[in-house]
Amino acid sequence: MDFTLSDEQNQMQESVRDYLESEGGIELARRQMDGEDVVDEVWDGLAEMDYPALSVPLEYGGLGDDLLYLSLLFEEAGRVALPGPLPETLGFTVPLLAELGTDEQKEQFLPAIADGDLRASVALYDDATESLPGAIRMEAEPTDDGYRLDGTKTLVPYAESVDRVVVPARTRQDTGYDGITLFFVDPAAAEAEQLDTLDKTRPLYELTFDAVEVSGARLGPVDGGGDALKRAIDRLNVSMCAMLVGGADEAVDRSVEYGKQREQFDKPIGQFQAVKHRIADMWLDTEAARSLTYYAAWAIANDEDDARQAVSRATWYCTERCGELFEDDIFNHGATGYTWDHDGHIFLKQAKTWANLLGSPTEHRRRIADIRL
Repeated sequence: MDFTLSDEQNQMQESVRDYLESEGGIELARRQMDGEDVVDEVWDGLAEMDYPALSVPLEYGGLGDDLLYLSLLFEEAGRVALPGPLPETLGFTVPLLAELGTDEQKEQFLPAIADGDLRASVALYDDATESLPGAIRMEAEPTDDGYRLDGTKTLVPYAESVDRVVVPARTRQDTGYDGITLFFVDPAAAEAEQLDTLDKTRPLYELTFDAVEVSGARLGPVDGGGDALKRAIDRLNVSMCAMLVGGADEAVDRSVEYGKQREQFDKPIGQFQAVKHRIADMWLDTEAARSLTYYAAWAIANDEDDARQAVSRATWYCTERCGELFEDDIFNHGATGYTWDHDGHIFLKQAKTWANLLGSPTEHRRRIADIRL
């Protein structure tokens, strides 16, 4: 299969890269890590260039692009560990709204996302120690006007920087994806508490719902949101894989440049086999990760039979190997690589966080082998 980029796709990636570099590049992530919320700044700039409209359907003011095209944007965002709920909004929420939303919900939310006026996240976990779908335990009680949500969701990305959160809850007793109903909720209705996490570029929160009444917030059928949620999680996995690929590409470039500049025994260290072979392996792994990610995105966009396995192949490889690749980049830089000023730790922490957020490598290997779906 040929995934050679078209001229239009290359131009889009170049324009995104030029824009992000002009805005500070990796310094945006560092500012977020230092406690400054840069999400508004990032989102406003992206909106000026119509990037939030990429995956929104044409009839709602968007550009109607598929996940494969969208992955190119995520890749460039990943090169600078860009803060902001890009994967959650464009990769997860927009297709979910397009699939399950009522006409009224689509008219209200999709044009707002396309214009950059609405950002979204997802609150999957009630128990951070459990894997999905067992970690979804919150129950939604029906009321005269809608439903009542009561409980705490954890590991919610950017909860204080978004306008809506997709909240899955149980409306029927079950431990699988059956009996799940989805709600599109204003996070201001819950109490948010930021968690102390490894990756400071992407803050995670606990959202506590204390008998919160939600009216008109249900997405899709009662008890029937599980299948759509699985597909949305797959799209979010691919989106995050694309960001890891972008970070890996940057790590290779960083190691190559350092190998040319740093000298030892009167010669650049890149001429030593231990260094140049490691960098060559990093490049090969990056290309493999990119191919797996592109295929998974294409398989989802074209509803291929092996789409779910393709997602697991990409997620397992990207989260596991990219984490090792970022460690290699740090190692290539010697003592400098272990300092705060070196960027390698930013990407490594991101990879370690994502490695278990939407399914551990072990769980995805099981899914690949059809041991558990």
